[in-house]
Amino acid sequence: MTAKTFETANITFRLAVPGDIDALCEIENQSFEIDRLNRRAFKRFVGSETARLNVACHDGTVIGYALVIFRRNVALARLYSLAVLPDMRGQGIGCQLVTRAEEASLDFGAPILRLEVSQKNGRAIALFGELGYREFALYPDYYPDHSNALRMEKVLVPNALSLPSPIHFYHQTLPFTCGPAALMMAMNALDASLELDRSLEIALWREATTVFMTSGHGGCGPLGLALAANRRGFDAEVLSSRDGPLFVDTVRKPKNREVVELVHYDFAAQAQKAGIPVTSGPFGVAEIEQRAKQGKMALVLISQYRIYGDKIPHWVVVSGFDDRFVYVSDPDIGEDHEPFTGSDCLSVPILRNEFDLMARYGRDKLQAAVFIDKKAG
Repeated sequence: MTAKTFETANITFRLAVPGDIDALCEIENQSFEIDRLNRRAFKRFVGSETARLNVACHDGTVIGYALVIFRRNVALARLYSLAVLPDMRGQGIGCQLVTRAEEASLDFGAPILRLEVSQKNGRAIALFGELGYREFALYPDYYPDHSNALRMEKVLVPNALSLPSPIHFYHQTLPFTCGPAALMMAMNALDASLELDRSLEIALWREATTVFMTSGHGGCGPLGLALAANRRGFDAEVLSSRDGPLFVDTVRKPKNREVVELVHYDFAAQAQKAGIPVTSGPFGVAEIEQRAKQGKMALVLISQYRIYGDKIPHWVVVSGFDDRFVYVSDPDIGEDHEPFTGSDCLSVPILRNEFDLMARYGRDKLQAAVFIDKKAG
């Protein structure tokens, strides 16, 4: 038996426990010069409901790890970090850790695993390529040393899906501007000359806001977003399950509810004058997909409860479909402590039945969608 075979035979794998944190920090320090996970981060991931931290052990000593993170009800996971002590490399430990990361991803219900790797790290890129990961995007100036990150992914269930054409991602800069951010991504997908910047984000919010919500600043309703798109040269259409003001039930003060109703009926009159079709009544994924096949971009109202556990209405862009998934680009990359990036929120696959449940907000299962397209001629 060779030394290499002997070492590999003594490698075991398990989930990390709090007592591994010192060893994990040592692996991190020996493996990376920049962008290291700190003790606090490892402590948060050990035992997390939305992460799986697998470790490789040699004779009981932790010598490597793989960290996968998830988002609830989203069919995509992220291989956030992978490292093996330098003197234990070359024995296939990294490959075995990736395999366990893939198993964890499938166990969580995420058949797509994505990662980013420094463009300078040819060894890691070659490893992931051999394991079936394909390049799909480049993130310039991603790391603290300004180096680029190569984005790679692997579909863990062969032939289950195909990635649709991506749109350019824009991260909402305020908690209440998901609608404008989603609209910007949709308009940019139809007209690449439209610049995605904060001035446009705020301008769209001012035009489309319903003024009041449960508390704080108001969000944007479908009529306001459709009108904002129409003013910028796009055809627009609105589907809504309710014929009347939306979100009014969550506004506590009567005077504030009156303002929301005034805004709604003013928007409705403007939409009628602009020739924007507005259809009231329930709808589902089929109606959204039908319009997407016609080349329209869809903004869909969802409840964040099924993703983040927050009972908040939220706008996303639907960027594609296949037999199993709806692909969604979400302008909200989560809380600051969550290690997700824009590319994790771009064309995210969500099971069709799960998306159908997401696209209903509140007790009365409110549905709303805005479709935009280039004007004919």
